[in-house]
Amino acid sequence: MIDARRIEMRSFLSLLLALTAACFPSKDVRAVEVLYEKKSAYHLIRVLESSGVRTLTFRRKGFDRNQSKVDMADPLRPCLLYYPLMFAGYLFVPKPERVLVVGLGGGVVSRLSAHYFPEAQIDSIELDPDVVDVAKRFFGFREGRRQRVFARDARVQIKVFRSQHVTYDIIMLDAFRGGYVPEHLMTKEFFQECRDILSPDGALVANLRLDWKIYPYQRRTLATVFAEQYPFGGASGSEVVVALPSKRRLTKDQLLAAATTLQEQRKFSFSLREVATDFDIGPGFPRDGLIFTDGHVPANILKERLDAPLARYSRPVSRFDRVSGWLRSHRLAVISLALLFVIVVCVFRRLGGDGR
Repeated sequence: MIDARRIEMRSFLSLLLALTAACFPSKDVRAVEVLYEKKSAYHLIRVLESSGVRTLTFRRKGFDRNQSKVDMADPLRPCLLYYPLMFAGYLFVPKPERVLVVGLGGGVVSRLSAHYFPEAQIDSIELDPDVVDVAKRFFGFREGRRQRVFARDARVQIKVFRSQHVTYDIIMLDAFRGGYVPEHLMTKEFFQECRDILSPDGALVANLRLDWKIYPYQRRTLATVFAEQYPFGGASGSEVVVALPSKRRLTKDQLLAAATTLQEQRKFSFSLREVATDFDIGPGFPRDGLIFTDGHVPANILKERLDAPLARYSRPVSRFDRVSGWLRSHRLAVISLALLFVIVVCVFRRLGGDGR
């Protein structure tokens, strides 16, 4: 009787260990398929797909850097946190006639802008013609009467626009090349060229990174050209700054009201009100210091990361929110362990009853 109970207990413990291991998988085992790979003149371009989500990556220094991400079953769903933040510019210009996106990537920001603002002309600038081809072949980007792309250096194309007296209501700067921003696209002279083709009531939208050492230099450089800056996001490490050529002194309540109206009108697949709620979330930047100019963009600043206190910013979270958030993210393991506990109690009661 005792040997039978020991065998039964050992079998039960083996099953218990197996179930416990299943509750805590050691790694993501989802298959990743390489759909495309090419070494262009500027990048090693790769298109990956996993569980129906496609990712465009550029390899730099041995690492694949995510540039764009699209859920092919739901292409309007923003798969990267910064996508909704880029729409902060529409809070300031709710009825744009012309929008310029600098840095196409997979064409997500341009495509979403064209979808939600079909009456606007959406132009994009992309340095690498191979990236334009990839955006069309794999990410659903399409050129048309109201959606154009210019395959050349942004400084050159913006100078052309300026010579042609072309203006835009919103300019979005999203030119990342494998984890860094080309240095000539973040100088005082470049921002001045952008302002020259921006309408008087327009808005420049810049995608920045709080945890890069260049962050305060970028903010200070923007401040030499634009009268006001409105930062959005920050909690995730990404921050989008809306820079205005003239002061408006808009309050958070006004931005929330604008977001509510736009959400009702445009039916975004994300919450623009949440974007407005994240206005002014972040540590700010020191006003005094060097700026970037065409003649001064030190290489050591571009390579280094920024240490605290201007490193990644985390919004204060209560203990209750931390605990509830942990339970939500581990709910499968918690439920499984609770069921295992009930099973253990039942088995021990049964074994104890057999011993009487």
